[in-house]
Amino acid sequence: MQIGKTRVRQHVNPLRREFQQPTAAPDWSAVFSDPSLPLALDIGSGYGRFLLLLQRNNPDQQVNYLGLEIRRTLVDRSNEWVSRLGLQGRVHYLFSNATVSLTTLLGSYPGPITDVFIQFPDPHFKRRHHKRRVVQPQLVTALRDLMPRGGRLLLQSDVEEACVAMVNMFEKYAGEDFTLAPQHSQCAGGWLVDNPVGTPTEREHYVAQQGLPVYRVMLTRV
Repeated sequence: MQIGKTRVRQHVNPLRREFQQPTAAPDWSAVFSDPSLPLALDIGSGYGRFLLLLQRNNPDQQVNYLGLEIRRTLVDRSNEWVSRLGLQGRVHYLFSNATVSLTTLLGSYPGPITDVFIQFPDPHFKRRHHKRRVVQPQLVTALRDLMPRGGRLLLQSDVEEACVAMVNMFEKYAGEDFTLAPQHSQCAGGWLVDNPVGTPTEREHYVAQQGLPVYRVMLTRV
């Protein structure tokens, strides 16, 4: 896959030694103009367009937007777009393996982490590679400890087994701390039909164009 003249690896092995060092927290006052604002967190932000669109669609919302991505080149390019759009102080991207970094990275964030998005992560189809998936017990317990009551967590995938696995991981390791959002009571089969935040990712848009299903769940921190 090409971005400009830079080749970006589509898949990386998050278990490689270089990705096992937790990301240290930045100086939040240098990252955001007002770090006391609520935080919307995109885990696995890829090319970064989702958060940029989310901010554009909600320009008056007093929220900071943070994307975490394990591919450094994509982080650099995403932050270039932030600069071009004049969104410094509101939107930022960090190089990080979120699975091992959330506690050290976000434990010092001054505001509440009210919205978390894990969307279309690498499904790592082979069973022996399931340990490479982003949603692991360490990430689940970190989000449980970091998110306030009422915080929202959106899980999405176009691979049903991958989304089921994410939901099962939260049920197993934080089942008493997250519950299905009220919207699920209106959905046959349990999956949310519509995107509850109204801003699709690139992958989500592509899947919809192909007429294929998206499996999505919204959990609420209780």
